[in-house]
Amino acid sequence: MTTALRMEGVEKRFRGRPVLHDIAWSVPAGRICGLIGPNGAGKTTLLRLALGLLGPDAGSIDILGERLTLENAWLRERVHYVASERAMAPLFRVGEWVRYASLAYPRWDAVRGARMFEGLGLEYGRMVRELSTGQRTSLQIAVALAARPDLLLLDEPTNGLDVLVKTQVLQLVIDMAAAEGTTVVIATHHIEDVERLADSLAVLHQGRLIVQGELDAIKASMHRLQVVIPGEWPVEIDRDPCVVRVERQGKVGLVTIEGPVEPVAERCRQLGAVLVEPLDLDLTEVFRAVLGKEGYTRAQLNWNVE
Repeated sequence: MTTALRMEGVEKRFRGRPVLHDIAWSVPAGRICGLIGPNGAGKTTLLRLALGLLGPDAGSIDILGERLTLENAWLRERVHYVASERAMAPLFRVGEWVRYASLAYPRWDAVRGARMFEGLGLEYGRMVRELSTGQRTSLQIAVALAARPDLLLLDEPTNGLDVLVKTQVLQLVIDMAAAEGTTVVIATHHIEDVERLADSLAVLHQGRLIVQGELDAIKASMHRLQVVIPGEWPVEIDRDPCVVRVERQGKVGLVTIEGPVEPVAERCRQLGAVLVEPLDLDLTEVFRAVLGKEGYTRAQLNWNVE
C-alpha cells in the first residue's frame, strides 16, 4: 500500500447546495498532510467522508488500499478521528469512554493509553460532560494514540489545549507517525501547527482543492521581494503574471511571486527600483498568497475605510 487516502471525483451536497466539488486528493502512506482553508471551505466534511461518517454524492474514496463502502466497515477499526467539536457521550465517565474505545479498536495498547491518560491529567471517574473543551480534546487524542490507527484524521485537534500540552501532543503525533508509519491528516486554522508537523499540504477553498503537494516544494515555489521605488509605483509590476500579491506603503512594496524570482527582480530594477531585497516567506504568507489568487483577500477589513 503506497496511498493511505485517495479521493477521485468526489462531490458532496447538503440540501442541494454543493459543498465539495470534484475532489481529487491523494495522501501517501506514512506521511503527515496538512489540510488548510478558510472557514466554510469544507475541511470537516472532507474528513468525515474519509472516515465514512458521510457518503459522497459522486466519486470514489479508497482508504488504506480498499474502496470505502458500507460493506467494509472493518476499515474504521484502522482509522481514528479526533475533532474538538466531536459529540461525546455526556453521561459516560472517562473510564467508561476509554473502555468503550478499547473494545472498538483491536490494536488497543492499554499500557500506552494509561500513560497518556495520566500524562494529560484525565481522571477516570470524571463525567465527560464535566470536562472542558481542552480536556475532551485531550481525551480523544489519548484514545487515538492508544488505538494505534493506520490513518489518523485530526480536525482542529489543538483547540482548547494550553501551550505546553499542545506542544507535547503535537510531538506525540510526530513520534507515532515516525515510529509506526501512521498516516496523519491534520485540518486546522493554526498554520504554524501544519508548518511544524506536515510534510505535504492541501489547500481547500470554496469546496475545491486549489493546491496540493509536498510542503517544501509549495513553499519553494513562492517568494517575496521588498522593493523600493522613489517615484510613482509602476503598474507593470502588479500586472506581471508571476506576481500574485503586492502590498505597498509609500515607496516600499512587498511583492509576492510564484515562480522564478530573478526575472521579476530584474524587471523591478528596470522600472526604477533602487532596492530589491528577498525576504523570508512563511507558510501563513504562502497561504494568503494562494487564496489571494482565488480572490479571497478580505481587503474590506481595513481600519482606514474611505
